Amino acid sequence: MQWEFFFTCWRYNIDFFRKSAWVQCRFNAGVPLYYYMLGRELFGPAMKYPLMRFGHRPERWLRNHLYLDFSGESNPRYNIPEKVPIPDHSHALQLPAIGD
Repeated sequence: MQWEFFFTCWRYNIDFFRKSAWVQCRFNAGVPLYYYMLGRELFGPAMKYPLMRFGHRPERWLRNHLYLDFSGESNPRYNIPEKVPIPDHSHALQLPAIGD
């Protein structure tokens, strides 16, 4: 999950600061080359699909392999509750005094 978060953030930064589409095209073509030539040996297979997202591969190819799903077609894994109750500490565990 750390690889996925890292490469997703890095992808957004590169997309925001890119100078031209031609540079972006060459960069995206180089990502799989990096993985198959060096990245797999250094970091293992866990970084394959996060790196492919970094290289702008289609989300439909990646959604079954990644934790974050940006396609919008499936329900999120975790839901935000409508209300979170405030814990009641009135009946908290009472520790015995020292020497008892």
